[in-house]
Amino acid sequence: MAGPAGFDREKFLLWAVAGIFIAQFSLYAAGLGVCFHLGQQKLQRAACASYPETLQRTFETALGTALALLGGSSLAAGRRKDPDG
Repeated sequence: MAGPAGFDREKFLLWAVAGIFIAQFSLYAAGLGVCFHLGQQKLQRAACASYPETLQRTFETALGTALALLGGSSLAAGRRKDPDG
């Protein structure tokens, strides 16, 4: 952990990942709203048909990236604290 004036990489990564998830959720919620609106007007588009698969693939990719960043960060922190290294 960093001191009071230092840079805490783990905390920064957690906040960055949280921001990314919030931004993605907001964009996809807006897109889902548009799909529902088009569905009510009987203007169903092909993009709305594949929306659930796209949403799932995007969140899986984002989650995998976040876990890789956090795992790599914890490995690097563990190496720095190793007294034998």
